[in-house]
Amino acid sequence: MTYKRKRRHAVKLPCYRVEEIKPLGHNHEIEAYLRSCGVWAQARDKLNEIYYYVQDESNRRKSFFAAGWKNELGHWQVAAPNFTGCLSRPALTLIPGIKDEAWLFETCFDYLRHPDSSKADAQIIILNSPALLKAALAKAKGFSQTRTFFNNPLLQTEKH
Repeated sequence: MTYKRKRRHAVKLPCYRVEEIKPLGHNHEIEAYLRSCGVWAQARDKLNEIYYYVQDESNRRKSFFAAGWKNELGHWQVAAPNFTGCLSRPALTLIPGIKDEAWLFETCFDYLRHPDSSKADAQIIILNSPALLKAALAKAKGFSQTRTFFNNPLLQTEKH
């Protein structure tokens, strides 16, 4: 008995192209989303409006917009009601501080919601993805003190 093998096609990952970057305050839908997440006031000077698109094999362009912040590789992490992720390679987001202390957050919104985030003078390390926990902990080892602010129970039970 012979079997016919189905041809498998490689899954093409979307290739996002950033079209425009604006300060927050131009797009009412982004503002409404950030307000619904409880971070509008804190995000105003920390996030941007990112306008981007993806083009399919038939050259059809689909446009999107989201709130965004850069990760340590210079790529945009974005958040919108229907998509949260990275437009290229995911990485940590680092916000420099003056103290020899690191504060680790799972997401940018967790950081923005923290009551002391606006006056924190510690180095801020944002995972942007639970998969980056080991990389974040490796960065945090260089500091004399580390504090973690994780909501994810899987991250809370990790041995730090």
